[in-house]
Amino acid sequence: MLPESPFYQNSLQTLQQSPLCRGLNARILEDMMRLFTRRTWSKGTRISEQQGRNYFHIILWGRLKLTRMHQETGRAITLWLLGPGDGYDIVSLLDGREHDILPVVLDDVETLTTHADTAREWIAGHPEFNRCFLPYIAEQMRLLEDLSTSLALHDTITRLARLILHYVDLKKSSSSTNNFPVRLINDFSHETLACMVGSVRTVVNRHLQQLKKDGAVDFHRGHLTVKNLEKLALQAGQYLHTIPHHKK
Repeated sequence: MLPESPFYQNSLQTLQQSPLCRGLNARILEDMMRLFTRRTWSKGTRISEQQGRNYFHIILWGRLKLTRMHQETGRAITLWLLGPGDGYDIVSLLDGREHDILPVVLDDVETLTTHADTAREWIAGHPEFNRCFLPYIAEQMRLLEDLSTSLALHDTITRLARLILHYVDLKKSSSSTNNFPVRLINDFSHETLACMVGSVRTVVNRHLQQLKKDGAVDFHRGHLTVKNLEKLALQAGQYLHTIPHHKK
């Protein structure tokens, strides 16, 4: 994408705020922008395996859900939820192999897209990029680690509380009610939330009702908010001082 593009400035701002690029100087970002073209995906679009393996995408707007599904039973679990600033597909970018996941386009999505080989060559020539890229990979690995240990060690309501806590926006709260908004998953159906915690819709619905009754969360017209951060953290088995960005 060249600076003359009408989408250039907004795309550059998203890159500057992305965990993939945060802190990189303007020269490197401008060099990086020249590799990419803008791409749009309509909600519900099926992304082919080739698009994931042969191309690298940085999300500018919208959400992608990366799911693994059992072909016989139809049961599914969400491995990653990607939003603005996230990269897809990091795994195929690293090893060049097929990745057995089902990407689900949850919104109308805009991306910066380049061929995976082009991205690999650029990364090899810009070692300073790794100061952002390697911690980003580590964060994705931690998310999988948390998912696997939660499935093995925690009951469903605890997994659900941990999921909501992960996406709560601790920097924003309503001054009148002290409610905290929830990023990315705030409008998800109970079935979609169930897919993220390895359960089924009826069980998640029952646990959400319990969390609401306990005063930890509220959901109204499909939107989820956190009413009591301490109660939610207690149900999640976590202490507030261990949660990033939490301030007393």
